Amino acid sequence: MPRGLRNNNPLNIRRSKSKWLGEVDSLNGKRDTAFCQFSSLTYGYRACAKLLQTYQIKYKLYVLDKIIGRWAPPKENNTRAYADRVAKQMTKELGEPISVASLLDICKDKATLRALIVSMHLVECGQLPTAHEREAINQALTML
Repeated sequence: MPRGLRNNNPLNIRRSKSKWLGEVDSLNGKRDTAFCQFSSLTYGYRACAKLLQTYQIKYKLYVLDKIIGRWAPPKENNTRAYADRVAKQMTKELGEPISVASLLDICKDKATLRALIVSMHLVECGQLPTAHEREAINQALTML
């Protein structure tokens, strides 16, 4: 099982000083010192969604290559390959603007946000989300 799924953190959000809703110090008696661990997949996906929305609201990142460039920086990843795979899965162009949040309506386009999370899950976990994982994504999006 991929590390992200073991941690209920399928998009592999790194630990920071800030705590996410549903984040736990350890899971099943094991602590991952690098990546967040969540009490459930739903909380892991919710944190991903909130972070992706922050990229648009705070950092004004509206195109896939910029979003992925921040999520998976070149010093740690093959950012171009990551972005290419997400774009292909979403049937979007790298420079094509997408909307996952706006200041007036934080949940403006849940379908696009869902597609982005599913596509990033494919890259991070090596497979598309299962039916159980898709249900957790849907639950997470209702929590925004």
